[in-house]
Amino acid sequence: MRITPIDIEQQEFSRSFRGYNEEEVDDFLDKIVKDYEELISENARLNEEIERMKERLKEYRDIEETLRSALLNAQKSAEEMKEKVENEAKMIIEKAKMEAEAIKQQATQRGDEIKNEIDNLRRYKFIFKERIKSMLNLYLNMIETEEFEAQGDYEFTKKSTNDIKIDEVKVEDEVKAEKDLDVEEPENE
Repeated sequence: MRITPIDIEQQEFSRSFRGYNEEEVDDFLDKIVKDYEELISENARLNEEIERMKERLKEYRDIEETLRSALLNAQKSAEEMKEKVENEAKMIIEKAKMEAEAIKQQATQRGDEIKNEIDNLRRYKFIFKERIKSMLNLYLNMIETEEFEAQGDYEFTKKSTNDIKIDEVKVEDEVKAEKDLDVEEPENE
């Protein structure tokens, strides 16, 4: 059992002959009571302070836990966002590659079409030149022959010039030969 200041104050001692001076003992006991009361109140104050500190510590621990949780969530969100951005970037790159490939194929196809057009135009040019040559040769033959002069028929009709047939086998062979040689025709022809 703990001694309280009241116990000290109320404590009485028996008297004896050659005992201590009663006043001195009472004064001393009064001082002890006063010091003891101060110690008890300081102890109570310190205990209250300890409780307040414990509560603050608990609050700080709660805040720490909340911050730790928030930090973990932020890291997780950052990683998810980074992964999402990387996936989007990969998709954009793949789409760009596919579009580039499609453009490349279109350009190749258009190039082939243009080459075919050029080949066709060369063939038409060759055929046209052959027709002109044939027509000129026909007129030259007509001029050089006496029958033409003798008949006196100088009238030409569209039908007579269109009836001129080019030897198709000869033309195809010449077109193939021109293609094999890949001779570039002068532009002024």
